[in-house]
Formats: sequence, C-alpha cells, structure tokens
Amino acid sequence: MTKKNKILVAKNSDIREIMNFINSYWKKNHILARDKNFFLFQHSNRKKLNFIISKNEKNKINGIIGFIKASKNNNSDVWTSTWKVLKNSIDPMLGVRLLEFIKKLGYRSIMSAGINLDTIGIYKYLGYSTGKLDHFFLPNKKFIHNKIGIIPKKLKDLNFVPRKNKKYDILKISSKNLKEKFSFSSYRLRIPFKDWNYFNSRYFLHPNFKYQIYGIFLKKKLISIIVMREVSKKSASILRIIDYYGEETPFKYLSDFFNSLIIVNDYEYVDLLCYGMKKKIIESAGFIEVPIKSKKIVIPNYFNPFLKKNIPIYFYVNKKLDSNLKIFKGDGDQDRPN
Repeated sequence: MTKKNKILVAKNSDIREIMNFINSYWKKNHILARDKNFFLFQHSNRKKLNFIISKNEKNKINGIIGFIKASKNNNSDVWTSTWKVLKNSIDPMLGVRLLEFIKKLGYRSIMSAGINLDTIGIYKYLGYSTGKLDHFFLPNKKFIHNKIGIIPKKLKDLNFVPRKNKKYDILKISSKNLKEKFSFSSYRLRIPFKDWNYFNSRYFLHPNFKYQIYGIFLKKKLISIIVMREVSKKSASILRIIDYYGEETPFKYLSDFFNSLIIVNDYEYVDLLCYGMKKKIIESAGFIEVPIKSKKIVIPNYFNPFLKKNIPIYFYVNKKLDSNLKIFKGDGDQDRPN
C-alpha cells in the first residue's frame, strides 16, 4: 500500500530544500532560490516559515505553496505565492490539498494576484471568486516620445481640468508617523486588513526596493496612505502606485500632486493597478483606463524581463467579491525583484 504525502508547515530547517525545489521545478535562478535573505524577508515566521510543503515517503519535498500575511494577527488575511507540485505525484489532488491546508490554519481569507488563466477553473471548482485588476495611468503631457509606454498624442492633449485641492495635505511620512497617526483599527473589515507591522516590513524595510510613502492629511489627521515606486527601463522611468490604503475620496483631488511628481522627476507617466477602488474617483484625478487589448495604448506591467504590451492581472479570493475587497499592485508577491 502506497503511503500518502505528508503535508505540514515548513520550518527553518526546510529552507535549503525549498530553495532547491524552487530552482529545480519552479524557475531556475529565481530570487527565492538564490537569495536566502530575501526568502526570509518574505516568508520568515520566527521558527517556522510561511510555506506549506508536502513530503513523500522518502521524506523529500514534492510540493510547495508559499503565503504572505497582511497583519500579525493569527487570523490574518494571506496571499499565496509559489505554488508548485511535481507532476509524478501519487496524489492527483495534492496541489488543491496544499491550498486547502492554509485554509485550515484559520486565516480569515486567502487570495492571490497574478494567477494564471489556466488555473481559474480550479478556483471556481473550490468555490472561490476570481477577477481582474483595473489598470489606469496619468500621462506626462510634456513628453513627446515615450520609450516605456505607447501613449497617443491625443490623450496628452485632453483638456482635463483637475479638482482644486483646498483641504488635504500630502506629505512624506516615516514609519513612526504611520504608527502614531493612522487608525489601522478602523479598517478591520477591509480585505485584506493591513496593519502597521505589514507596512513597516513590506515597504519601509524592504531589502531591495526603495518606496516613496506619502500620507494624506485632513486637518492634521492622517486618513490615507500612498505607496509608490520609481521603475526605470530603456534610459527612461515611470512612477507606479503600489498601494493605497485608507479613505478613497481624497484620491480625486490628487491630480496636481501626481502631475507635479511626474513633471519634476521626468517620469513618462504614473500608473495604478487595483481592484475595488471606484473608477469615478480614479478618473476624477485625470487617470485614463488602459484598454487591455489595445496596441495603440500600451502601459507595460512586466519590467523584469521587460514586455512592452498590456498584460491583464487576474486574482482569486476565497470570498465573495464585495466592497470590502481592495487589491493593489503591491499585494502578495507581485511587486518583487526577479
């Protein structure tokens, strides 16, 4: 009688074998396969790892799924990543069992952005919801020739009149400012719920990327957080909104703020990938939605390696799609170095 695969939460002693598995079966020279410090940054959980692994009868790993917590809570919302099972497994449902094992750990919700279209059927079979991130951009009207994106001149010539911002202050903030001034507890119903620990680790202490982190203040009260990152390619650069957390209404008044950033820093454009923000609010700030199938308007999503094409980003969540769900480019492992 063939023994069943053993599924368990990985320990620190499994790191080397997981990294080797990623290198051999997921992607050769992947950052999680070659950079132990980054591996620990993304998946360390004290003596354990935020990785579920399967071991065969020879006690060798034959399946993995990583996950990232959005808060320090035991019932945190989590994003999955790096999901791989060997094809010669004796258990044809092993991949699904790895995913379901995370659910049994008591996390409030499980989700992932950047899923393959081929796997959507699996999530629907499990009763999960799937969707696509919306993509918007605000062009630098002073640019004549774009190197990164393709933006028709007629879009730059649109006579958009920005809303005048007379009540919000937008200032760079420190991790300490964020901890002391932002009411994270007000957003516990939001999926994912992110706490200060998440923002501090994910953005302020990132080992590879430098993020620009701003706060939106109303009468000196910090009500929203904007996280952005500069991306360069082909001797040009753009600005990406990686995360937005807090009150959404102020976003419609940020057109002058974003225009100032892209003009002063010579960015081709600023873009935003998200799900759950109201399109009217985003468009009120002068942003234009990217037509995914268009070749005349191209706002690339992948930079390492660089692909000059529009690529839709799909996601799944084991909840119904409702107004509490807010997903951004920075969620999970979408904005990580390759």
